[in-house]
Amino acid sequence: MRSKDKRRRGPEPALERGNDGANPGPAAVVPRWAPWVLFPALGIVLFASFIFSDAMLVGTDTLSGGYHARALYAEDIRELGRVPLWQPEVLGGTPYIDGLSAGDALYPPSLLLLLLTETYRSLGWKLILHVIAAGFFMFGWTRALGVSRSAALVSGVGYMLAPVMVSLVYGGQDGKLFVTALAPLLFLCTERFFLRPRLSSFTGIALVVAAVILTPHFQLAYFLFAAAGAFAIFRTIRLLRRGSRSLSGVRSRRALGRFGFFLLASVAGAIIAGGQLIPAVDYVSEFSRRTATSGELAGETGEAWSSSWSLHPEEVASLVIPQFVGSSVNGSAAWAAGTYWGRNPFKLNSEYAGLVLLLLAAVSFAGGARRGTRWFFAGLAGAVLLFALGAHTPVWRVAYEVVPGIRMFRAPSTAMFLFAFSVATLAALGVDRLRAARREAPASDKPERVLLWGAAILGGVALLASVGRLTSTWTAVFGIDEGRQAALAAAAPHITEGAWLAFVLAGVLVILAWAYRGSRLRPALFVLGLVALVATDALRVDRIFVQTMDFHQWAAPDPNIQAVLERERGSEEPYRMLSLRRAGQDLDPVLSGIEMAAGHHPNDLARYRELIGMAGSGLPLNLLQSGNIRALLNVRYILWPDLAMGQSPAGPVLSRTQTPDGRTVESVFEEAGLPRARLVGSAVVKTDEEAVPYMLSPDFDPEREVVLADAPSLELDGGSVSGEVTWLERGPDRLRLEVSAERPALLVVADNWYPAWKARVNGESVPVMRAYHTLRAVPVPAGRAQVEMYYESGLLMWSFWLGVAVLLALLAANGVQFRRARSERSSA
Repeated sequence: MRSKDKRRRGPEPALERGNDGANPGPAAVVPRWAPWVLFPALGIVLFASFIFSDAMLVGTDTLSGGYHARALYAEDIRELGRVPLWQPEVLGGTPYIDGLSAGDALYPPSLLLLLLTETYRSLGWKLILHVIAAGFFMFGWTRALGVSRSAALVSGVGYMLAPVMVSLVYGGQDGKLFVTALAPLLFLCTERFFLRPRLSSFTGIALVVAAVILTPHFQLAYFLFAAAGAFAIFRTIRLLRRGSRSLSGVRSRRALGRFGFFLLASVAGAIIAGGQLIPAVDYVSEFSRRTATSGELAGETGEAWSSSWSLHPEEVASLVIPQFVGSSVNGSAAWAAGTYWGRNPFKLNSEYAGLVLLLLAAVSFAGGARRGTRWFFAGLAGAVLLFALGAHTPVWRVAYEVVPGIRMFRAPSTAMFLFAFSVATLAALGVDRLRAARREAPASDKPERVLLWGAAILGGVALLASVGRLTSTWTAVFGIDEGRQAALAAAAPHITEGAWLAFVLAGVLVILAWAYRGSRLRPALFVLGLVALVATDALRVDRIFVQTMDFHQWAAPDPNIQAVLERERGSEEPYRMLSLRRAGQDLDPVLSGIEMAAGHHPNDLARYRELIGMAGSGLPLNLLQSGNIRALLNVRYILWPDLAMGQSPAGPVLSRTQTPDGRTVESVFEEAGLPRARLVGSAVVKTDEEAVPYMLSPDFDPEREVVLADAPSLELDGGSVSGEVTWLERGPDRLRLEVSAERPALLVVADNWYPAWKARVNGESVPVMRAYHTLRAVPVPAGRAQVEMYYESGLLMWSFWLGVAVLLALLAANGVQFRRARSERSSA
């Protein structure tokens, strides 16, 4: 990639730069240390309530399951001294890496913080550090485009504080936030590679691609890689179109070569992250409940699912007036608490990129250079916005029909981080356009006129909102159902306030531009004013999405859970609880070490869901209605929320909690669940279609009979088997038991079957059979036997070590090149 004979190759001309050769102005007024002070300082201001406390950041997904998964993962790592491979605590067990059970389990920053700090604090710190890093990455990216340090600083502040990213904190959607933060870094590495293709920039692309995959939010990664690929094509075309005709052949080979190496670097990054990517793709394609969901969706049903959680016209208006559509964020400012009147079920985030950034982006089109770059990012922003609108525009429909993989995703609005990225990039160009306009003779007022038009339009909108015409006209054009009218009426005063705030922000920006153009404001004060205005615009929205809570109070077991723990004190036998809180999605008992028969998991096994009768986020109906299924799955306790679900069923009560007026809040019932591991001497073979209906029928006896997917490998004479099963070891991905059986039998373990589970009996390998549609069984001989089950995935191992080999090869090559360059400099 790098020629050793620079004299033959000739200089890399400025015509290959992505900045169109523009000169943003005189020497930068921003010192080099400014970003290193400003970005962390803004991060501290935004997250002060967390940083200077022992609290936990509120995240809805974190509280419903994100914290639980990370806490279990961290505990297993500390106990095993390595990465665990199986999570047994929820929904019968799932793979850790293949099933993304701990989310960002292999993402280096998350893993490091998880090992260095308490889990509930690490979850907050990783979000804060990525928000701050986003500022640095945006600064570096726009500097690579050739903009001034002043413009890059404004752009970096705007992007790091953009509510489209910061609002993900309240949702606890760390994977989305990571990809959003890493987006400018990938573009930075891509631009540097096309400017000067070096091994270091090639490696940079590979490492960022690997990091994005390891986040591991594959949907946002898909969107980011598509955008970066489009930018690489754009840069390739620019290289092809520049230069003299006599060098067209050399130019073509050089341009296409760089694009080819860009693709190779991307593939290298995917291989480096292969230990996460390849097993996850295999799992989701073959075993996850996601496969069943997407497989069942076809035609209009599939389209409705994929286009769900898209933007609607109301959300688009909120890109200018963030108060317009309202919000469902609790415990926040009045304009955001229960004021959402849009068409989605609720609203816990914001797509707002910043009004000031939007206006500065518009200024970038008021003449000036970088025409190609401007139109590329304007096109990217427009395409993303139209796609995010889902079924409202044909853009999403075309992508749904034509682009591979889109049918697997829903929530088109998640692509809006690329809209904010494009706007922030154009805003940097806009700042430099304002700076350049001052130096033109005579000083150009074209950028100022763009801002004046923007302020005038916003002033008109504010006047319409004040007299009630804005919302009435909106509803007349777009319509609104009766259920949303009350929410709109409650939000109307906030919409008016937001419209006037937008006008004020635009007006202040006009004044800054006017004062700077007329030399009434020094350059340093102009940049400081822009930074303050951009930060103010974003922080007024961000603050509602940054909330803290007392972790210790939240995680403490309630009296019902304490009663279960007290009952099981001293017992070595595993057991499960069926909690009906949150429609069976409850995971809180896991924090106290209780395993759950139901619960929530983003990628749990499809067969287990079929066995317990749970679809989507609904109740596990088979567990609720069938005592056989509960017994089969080792359910010893039922936690019934009486106040939420009505009168509890009859049965032996272990514990109850009540309101002060005597109403029952929750009850814990005892169940006679079968042991987690037991011996069975009779088997029946049923297909996947027959197994669950048979187990729900009166003919099924879970204590005496095993339902197998295939014929057993040993002869069974039926009837009960006398014997004992003793647990010797029960780790997350390794089990050891001692079995004593009067005759050959099947040892049933009521944990999920998965191909990576292997078994040995007395040191000899035996098959792990799929029993009861989704559980495990192994054949054991008569007499005493040592049984070992262990998780061993060849796919996981070879993909992981292949990635390590590619990573080490790249690092070694960079090390050799660095030493060679240093030696050459020393010789010179």
